[in-house]
Amino acid sequence: MPTLFRAPTQNFISTTLNGGISDAATTITLNSVTGLQANGYLVINREDGSGNATPNAREVIYFTGISGSQVTGVTRGADGSTARSHSDGALVETTVTVGIYNSLVSIIDLGLDNNGYLRAIASPVSIARLELNQIALNSIASIARAEVSTLIAPSALVSVATVLGQLNASGASIVGFPAVIGWQFSGSISGATTLVQTPIPSHRAATWSFVNFVTRTVSSGASSYVDLNKNGVSIFEAGTRPVIAGGGTFYSSASILTRNVARGDRFYWDFDNTTPTHITDFDILLVSE
Repeated sequence: MPTLFRAPTQNFISTTLNGGISDAATTITLNSVTGLQANGYLVINREDGSGNATPNAREVIYFTGISGSQVTGVTRGADGSTARSHSDGALVETTVTVGIYNSLVSIIDLGLDNNGYLRAIASPVSIARLELNQIALNSIASIARAEVSTLIAPSALVSVATVLGQLNASGASIVGFPAVIGWQFSGSISGATTLVQTPIPSHRAATWSFVNFVTRTVSSGASSYVDLNKNGVSIFEAGTRPVIAGGGTFYSSASILTRNVARGDRFYWDFDNTTPTHITDFDILLVSE
């Protein structure tokens, strides 16, 4: 498994050996360890005291710990270099090595593909708690199945979600769950009748989208009118009440004047014909956005 390395706390750290070392030493004493962090890499004898490069004396080492003025857990001859003996006072420096580069690339490659997208997570995966301010799925992403035992969305908009078990969405705006109030009447009505059935309260706030008025028997004589009332007041503008023409069976319209619904608002219907007519067995349906 590749390793992530912590950078030193400052750039271009340079110190020297405190005492000579053999080519097998795994604990190395430095004159300063200030700024070093484990795990890390060091280069010994990159150049001599005159600033001349010394490739035949150079060695890269890898260390896993720091204790006092020593680096410990040292791997000698790292990154393909040669383990060598070094004299007291030899130059020791920090630099970005092949090992640091390749380890970082390997870790990134494990998580991201060449397009910068996250690679698939091996199944099964269990996440005890995950908090997201926002989740956006690219159009090429595919989630075959998502199971959530408890979804808490106090002020979020869940645009598309399939939830198994429990849905807790107090205060949320959820698409796909319209408020619906419906009445089914079986019987015979001749002439105007007020408050035919028990009022129905709305279980939540909503905005009405359309109304349907359907009869299972053809109305005879004049057209048949119904009126829908919220808390005793019609929700339609004058002249736009639902009407089934004589001989017809269906009416549907979005012409609703009072669309807003508060939780607990009470709704009921009236049969508003002023001339005698006869109608039996019909349904009325109010549906929200």
